[in-house]
Formats: sequence, structure tokens, C-alpha cells
Amino acid sequence: MEVTAHLNQRPASKKNGRGASIEYSQTNCECKTIPINFSQIQNSCRILSIEILPKFNSPPSIIFGYVKGTNSDDSSSFHLDRYQMSTIDQGQKVISHPCVLQFPPKFMKTITTKNLSTNEMETILLIGGGERLACFADRSERLIDATKSIEIYLPELKNLAGNVSSMDILLISDETQKMKQRLIICGHSNGFLNLTINDFQTGEIIHRSNEHDSFISSVRFFYHNYKPIEGEEPNLLVTSALEQAVVYRDVLSTHFLDPVVLATTDTRDCVTSSCIVDIDLDGKNEILLGTYGDTCFICRLPSVVEQQSPKGLSLISEESPLYRTLTLAASAYSLVCVDFTNDGLDEIIIATTKGLHIHQLGLDEVMYILNNRMEIKKQLSLTKTNEKNLSLIS
Repeated sequence: MEVTAHLNQRPASKKNGRGASIEYSQTNCECKTIPINFSQIQNSCRILSIEILPKFNSPPSIIFGYVKGTNSDDSSSFHLDRYQMSTIDQGQKVISHPCVLQFPPKFMKTITTKNLSTNEMETILLIGGGERLACFADRSERLIDATKSIEIYLPELKNLAGNVSSMDILLISDETQKMKQRLIICGHSNGFLNLTINDFQTGEIIHRSNEHDSFISSVRFFYHNYKPIEGEEPNLLVTSALEQAVVYRDVLSTHFLDPVVLATTDTRDCVTSSCIVDIDLDGKNEILLGTYGDTCFICRLPSVVEQQSPKGLSLISEESPLYRTLTLAASAYSLVCVDFTNDGLDEIIIATTKGLHIHQLGLDEVMYILNNRMEIKKQLSLTKTNEKNLSLIS
């Protein structure tokens, strides 16, 4: 088995540059490399954001938001380009659909949601950078501006400001898999946080806000357990440019009232990205933080002392949340955890200013962990059996 990372010219600096591509050599899981020629992008262009637009019955599209020239104040210099991947018998071809924007596309996120006017599921593209959050709908392989009718897709974001720098969405279903609640957290470049909770059963939409001292670099909903247990509430991770990372516990009921500061996470310059994954296979999620200081932090949520402060906030023990650090070749700007090799284990993929880092657990380490846990379970089972036998004898 072999993992190969191909790092070519940076698309933001070369007219005919190509993006990074990955190949994984394995007979039962092969990732194909599809080169993308940025022939429409000039030498002076800068790519500001990239997002994937999924399709229900066809290959996905890659969306690029970029600025042409050096005058970023000129509204005619902002562009959005859609590269539609199309599979044909002879191989792959790429179809480009550029369009002009009136604001810098600094942030993009795709969401699949129901169109309340047609009652059909659609995938929309949200773009931050203007005076308000922009919304584009996918129509016949074209992106159509639907900002004025965003309420038919996401009514809770109707009046949201456009300086969004990060966003995450969590859908909560009931026992019958019917949609129960939708949580949306938006971090802004001025440090503001906006939390919306849309209750589909009652029709109520709750809005809560909070403020940090600097640019919000990432926001993540997550559960403490890798497989959430019944009744478990989600937590919210927030990272910013000048502060330590913060976890708001049980955000569904407490909103921003129960913060946990992840100490020492500001010691390697600012945190630029984050990810949630069970890295040590113990059933509990860890927090991964990519930093500008050539380091990736792996943190655990600190233990909580069973004592309440006068304001009702949980008091956190002095235990350090820092579990492990990964040294990188350069500053990290993106971080994702995914089963890239299809072996049942998540890999850590870190994009830095000098290339990609791919970290994975060794099979020997995984076998050692599993054998230890099986031995522990075996001993516990024997102990319970012996105690039961003694009780019967007595």
C-alpha cells in the first residue's frame, strides 16, 4: 500500500497551475487524480475560497471564489467559477461556468436543505464577504443568485450579516429519523458568534449571540462520545485568531453559558483550523487544532469537577487538555479527518503552506490497542462471573 501526494504549482500564482491531488495505490480503493487547468485564472489572481458542490445523481462540482488583479476594492474583480466534473467513456473532462460577484467570496459552504416553496430537497451555496450572507441555488448546472429568497431555504439566516468566516450545521433527528432540530453556528471576522436553533416540531427559531476578541477561524459542533449516547447534547468548539480555543458544553440547552477554555492552545501562534475525531480509538472524540506555528494540537475535553460556581457554571479542573502535538513543516491552514484509505480508520490530512501532511495509525499500534481492550473486557467478565458464583455459594 502506498500513499502519494502530488503538489504542483499553486493555482493562485500561476495561469496554468494545478491544484494538489492525491493517489492511493490499492486494488480495492483507488483514488483517481483529475488535473484541473486554471486557464481562466490570470497570473495576478488570488483564490480566496474553495468548496465542493455535491450532486445527487452526478459527479460533484468544485467551486472557486477568487479576485482578479491587485485592486481588491474594485467590485468587478471578484469572480466565482464552477468546475463541473463529468465522467465520459474516454476519461474525465471539466466544464467551467464563471460568473462575476459584487463582493469578495471570502467564505463558502454548501448545504442540502428543503425548499419550503416546492417542498423538495436542494443543494445551495452560501457565500460570505458582502454586506449580508449570499445564497446561490443550483439550477441546470448553473448557480443562480437566490439571496433575496434565502428564507425559503434557511429562514433562520434571513438577516445574517455577510462577514461570515466559518460555519457549521448540525441536524438532530428523533427515534423515527424524522428531522427534529437544526443548529447553525456562524463565526464572523469581527469576533461575533451567532447560534440559531430551528425546532421543526414547534416551529420556534431561537437566536443567541456571543462575542470574542478576534477573527473566528473555525467553529465545530461535536459530541463527546464518538457514537452519541441517548440524551447526549452536542458541544461547540470555537477557535479564534488571538485567544485560546473554547468549548461551549451542552450548547443545545446552555447555549454560550458553559464555556471550557482549552489551556495552552495559544502557545503556537493563532489556531487556523480544527477537526473532531476519535484518534486513539477509545470511543471518545478528541479535538485537533491546526496552528500558524507549524504545530497541530490534539486535545481532550478536560474533566469536570462536580461543583457549581455562583453563576451556575461548571468548574473545570486544572488538568491540561493537551494530549499530544504533531510537528508540521509549515503553517497549517486546513485540517480534515477522513477514512482516506478505506481501512476503517480515519487519517489526519493537514494542508500547510508547503504541502500536505497525512498521518495514520499504524496497524501494529491498532492491534496493540484492541488486544489490550479485549484483555481488559475478558478480565472484567471473569471477575463478574466469579462474584456471581461466590454469591450463589453463600
